Amino acid sequence: MLLRRMADFQPELVEAAYTELGASNAEYRKAHNRWQSMLRSRRAPEGLDLYRAVLGPPDVERAQRWGDVSLTASSWQLPGLWPQLRFETLIGVGGAVLHGWLVRSPEHPAPALPEPEHLAPWSCVVGDVQARFPDAQQADPQIPSQWVALVTDDLGREWKLVFVHGLLQVVQMN
Repeated sequence: MLLRRMADFQPELVEAAYTELGASNAEYRKAHNRWQSMLRSRRAPEGLDLYRAVLGPPDVERAQRWGDVSLTASSWQLPGLWPQLRFETLIGVGGAVLHGWLVRSPEHPAPALPEPEHLAPWSCVVGDVQARFPDAQQADPQIPSQWVALVTDDLGREWKLVFVHGLLQVVQMN
């Protein structure tokens, strides 16, 4: 389910990824269609229970404050493509999933990131960029699976970084 939205930006990387995982294009699309069917099914589990049905029990669950609200962050290791990342969901009242994306695993330090124009697709997650560029501003992508950060480099140029499910896809001069 993560790869399908990434294919809108990086089709070659996605093809290499599902091939590395031992899947054909048909199997990759079938997995995506199954996920979409589960999301829309009246009989499928909802919220966190859906993720548990697909990914198993979370590897880590921890309390997280977001302003005045207490949330639960649940995360899973994803074998294969990104061993240094985890898929994390933020859970609200009643098990509702408020957000889900890839984050850096606490055991793996963030990579040393170069200036924005030298960032490569799939090289970092939102948290890595926020740590490297603390003045980065969030911009509304108006698409739930995406995140946009506006970063100003040392020369005063503004860059638009587009993430899908928390993983960098595209860097554009803004």
